[in-house]
Amino acid sequence: MLLVVEINKLQLDLNQCTDLVRVGEQHERGHLIPARAIAKTKTLLSLGADENWAFDKAFQQLNPDCKVVGVDYQLSLSSIVSSALSSGAKSLQSALFGRLKQSKSHVKELLNRVLLYTFYSSGNRLLRRRVSDHTNEVDISLETLIAVYGTIEDNATMLNISMSCDEYHMVEDIIKLESMLSVVTIELSPIPDCMSKVTQFIERMSEHFEVVHISGGEIDEVSHSPLELTFMNKRLSI
Repeated sequence: MLLVVEINKLQLDLNQCTDLVRVGEQHERGHLIPARAIAKTKTLLSLGADENWAFDKAFQQLNPDCKVVGVDYQLSLSSIVSSALSSGAKSLQSALFGRLKQSKSHVKELLNRVLLYTFYSSGNRLLRRRVSDHTNEVDISLETLIAVYGTIEDNATMLNISMSCDEYHMVEDIIKLESMLSVVTIELSPIPDCMSKVTQFIERMSEHFEVVHISGGEIDEVSHSPLELTFMNKRLSI
């Protein structure tokens, strides 16, 4: 695992950014993002909509003119409705049998589904595709996703993505269309044992982006938190 001292070493190499803003709750897929990048962004491409939507909503509250495109292979508006109905039925059943704690839990999930449906049915878009290294009826490459659903204007698209070391090939797709991107937030998990993998990844991204924030990677007895990275397009540093 990455040691805390290694994370601290990475942080020492950060470009000093004085306008970082916390978007979303800490430890709940929130990220620190430069205010200038938030203002510049017109489209937020968010991979893993079901887990990321609280962040997406928080981002849009800071920039109401930004459109959110959520990408999730297991999620659609119809599946959200189905899940909400299921949670409602489970809540009622639990209440009838006196299991109030379980009933409240199902009500909470029902409310989450209702808010999720409202968010993606009112001006934003939910794309039921699986991000892969190619494009077909089911899959979509990251390059195609950015090119088709992003904003063509320079530095007007933000990418929010969770990835593992096995998906480092996505970096090349990001770099191909870097002129369209304002900022890229990445949640890296699981964190690799080999420090060099992370370093190589950061160095490749650093050719076109400033590394403005690194956090996470803390280890306890049972697990470790993801490594959160924020990259801002170098064009916005001028």
